[in-house]
Amino acid sequence: MSTLINISLFLFPLAAYWYVHRLIRAGSNTISCLPGPNGGHWLWGHELEAHQTPYEGAYTRWMHLYGLTYKIKGALFHPDILVIGDQVALRDILGKDTYSYVKSPIIRALIERVIGRGLAWAEGDVHKRQRHELAPFFTAKAIRNMFNTVSTCTNIGIENLESHIINNASDPKQGLTVDIMESTESMTLDITGRFVLDYDFESGKGPLANFIKQTWKKQCSVNLHWTAVLGQVIIRALPFIAHLPIPALKAQLAVKKVLRDVSQAVVSQNVNEGQDKDLLTAMVRLSNKGQIQGGQNELYDQVSTIAFTSQDTTAGTLTFGLHQLAIHPRYQSRLRDEIVQLGREPTYDDLMSGMPWLDAITMEIFRLRPVGAHMERVAAQDTILRFGDPVQTSHGAKISEIAIKAGQTIIIPITAMNHLKSVWGDDAEELDPERWFSPARLKHVDRKFGWNGMLTFSDGPRHCIGYRMAVLIFKTALAAYIRKFEFHDTGAVIHARYVGTLQPYIANEEEKGTQMPLRVTLVNDLGDDKAY
Repeated sequence: MSTLINISLFLFPLAAYWYVHRLIRAGSNTISCLPGPNGGHWLWGHELEAHQTPYEGAYTRWMHLYGLTYKIKGALFHPDILVIGDQVALRDILGKDTYSYVKSPIIRALIERVIGRGLAWAEGDVHKRQRHELAPFFTAKAIRNMFNTVSTCTNIGIENLESHIINNASDPKQGLTVDIMESTESMTLDITGRFVLDYDFESGKGPLANFIKQTWKKQCSVNLHWTAVLGQVIIRALPFIAHLPIPALKAQLAVKKVLRDVSQAVVSQNVNEGQDKDLLTAMVRLSNKGQIQGGQNELYDQVSTIAFTSQDTTAGTLTFGLHQLAIHPRYQSRLRDEIVQLGREPTYDDLMSGMPWLDAITMEIFRLRPVGAHMERVAAQDTILRFGDPVQTSHGAKISEIAIKAGQTIIIPITAMNHLKSVWGDDAEELDPERWFSPARLKHVDRKFGWNGMLTFSDGPRHCIGYRMAVLIFKTALAAYIRKFEFHDTGAVIHARYVGTLQPYIANEEEKGTQMPLRVTLVNDLGDDKAY
């Protein structure tokens, strides 16, 4: 990171000069009339504040103050950034005109370095093709068929955590304080490894699993620091930096390379044996028949994409979910009662549709702590953006549409939308699964928008292809955790920042990196008749 900072500081005058001339060429700013926060730092604009405020709180505060559509000042002389929470506008951006709003060059470059040219990287016709090819592997039937794998890996993870507590707690009744991220990440890595690669990551204990976890943890921890924002805005101004041999950037290639090496070994063995035990082998076989295009390198990148996006995001949601239940023991106890009253290990149907409290808590955690906390898009062409709710300009006029230019950066603040008091009520920023049992409390929620009225999984042609898998893994793991353990708040003040995904840390201890300490005790013996 120090090398990147030095290069960034060296190139700062050049970037400033380049951007000033770009602004002169660009002409007037078409969104200048929109409301938004005043001031903004001369260098950082409002972007550093947005990054540093825990849980995307700046976007939420600004949305409460200025409405669903507003602007913020970009860093390093970047033009004003448009922030959109209006559902009509978002249905165009994410739905009807989704390929007219693309990922920014800096985001695509990062995705390519970390996981390759898979579905998360693709745009336009390439994305349409890749999505069509992958869709059969993520249908409701396909996800049901992976339940045994999810259940097996979950039970192994639970046994490992139980053994760790028994072997290390000085007083079993007081339990043990652990970084629960270690457990959730190991469990989800095990699941995705078996599903995607038919590879045993040894419940997160093997050298390869530890390398993947530690590499990603290091990247996330570094990006908690304000210097990460400096690096990002410099690369946004001068994209060629992303291709320089900078150690911090080269390190982002490490996990992709490891997964590619594993993929090649798996394909060599399973294809020769005529087995389709994993997603990769099945895709290679279809590719050999001409039913999947793109070549083997693209398939390896799809493996990296699916493994990374499913493992990290689901582990993060589980981590935040267990933390929320630790600080709301009443809901934790209510969920445990439902699990115990079932009297058996939950089946797929139990988990997906037969446990109302598990369902409500799942939706509430995905609402409150979306790990994909915001999305960034760039307008690919000049266009007119329509609003469902008229916007009052800084001149006092109300407008129902606005012209935006090609290159306009747009932020979709998912957390802020999930925390809108006008939609979710005055307690929108608090955990309350009981809201899902009250139609009156959900009367302003459009359940057809996104997933259950949320953009946690995005919407439209680019909505998360693996959302069913994420929900299944979350529910299976959460039920197993709560049945076996009781989670207690340690008193540590937990904050989180978005660094590609939402990552937790202890307030004022960013230098210690990402962590989620919870005290974990074993649940009292419930009797053989209620054990499973």
